Amino acid sequence: MSEKTEQPTPKKIRDARKKGEVAFSREVSSAVAVVAAFAWFLALGDFYLEHLERLLLLPLDFLHLPFEEAWPRVVAGVVRESLRLTLPLVGVVAVLGVLSGYLQVGPLFTPAPLKPDLKKINPASGIKKIFSLKNLLEFLKSVLKILLLGGVLYGLLRGQMATLLKVPYCGLECLPPLIGALLGRIALYAGTAFIVIAAADYAFQKRQYLKKLMMTKEEVKREYKESEGDPMIKSKRRQLHRELMMNTMLQNVRRAKVVITNPTRIAVALIYDSGETPLPLVAAKGENLLARRIIEIAREEGIPVLENVPLARTLHEQGELDQFIPAELIEPVAEVLRWVENLERG
Repeated sequence: MSEKTEQPTPKKIRDARKKGEVAFSREVSSAVAVVAAFAWFLALGDFYLEHLERLLLLPLDFLHLPFEEAWPRVVAGVVRESLRLTLPLVGVVAVLGVLSGYLQVGPLFTPAPLKPDLKKINPASGIKKIFSLKNLLEFLKSVLKILLLGGVLYGLLRGQMATLLKVPYCGLECLPPLIGALLGRIALYAGTAFIVIAAADYAFQKRQYLKKLMMTKEEVKREYKESEGDPMIKSKRRQLHRELMMNTMLQNVRRAKVVITNPTRIAVALIYDSGETPLPLVAAKGENLLARRIIEIAREEGIPVLENVPLARTLHEQGELDQFIPAELIEPVAEVLRWVENLERG
């Protein structure tokens, strides 16, 4: 079996994309969500501290009421304050999560992953998928994130342990500022850690994605044939096109007004009709065998053949088939046409 040594072609990548196969890192979305949450808390720290304090002190407002009257009000207040604190954050995180996915893969919608596939319900395939290298790596990443975040929290709480132990003596008023300070440090360390993990995971996912799409030399050749066509067929097609162009050009010689030669190595046939064309047109041109064939057809049709070495060479170099002659050649060609008219009168 041939080894897959060739990088995936753009077509291979496009076909994979149509199937929903793209380089995508969930860690990038997670990092964006975590950093966005921390940034949100830090930007609106005073707002959150104020409402957090209000939430913690809320039961104190109803101590004078009987329990049956107090608890519905406490619950309603807790729900109201909780929604006020969480809904904007959830909205921001959701929008940024979608944006991070868009930035990774661009606009993509394909129903291919939703199509029924018997392999997905095959128990053997399911077991292999559970114990696959991909799932093992995902598990290790999750463990790493838990250990990392746990280590950050442990280190920060340990450093603030002395302050936390004084909270019972200070009262609930001391808790919001302490939580704000802790969140700031958690945001800095945990956010940095998540960004590093996300960058490393995206690079890994991109590498694995391209590795999965690697191709054999035979696959590259086959794809080239399918997209560009068989080289032999293309060569034959070009040959037929040249022959068709050649036949068309030689037919145009029969409509020519004059053929200018050099004397047998170059030949240029010009079409001119004062009632139809404002300037002479290059009907045909060629060298060597083709030039001799142009001259031969011209003589068969009784078309004048004039030997003019410099003019023939210039027309062959600068003139384009089925185009008017260059402006700088109008005068010398006009002299040739006057010669043809005199020849026809004479």
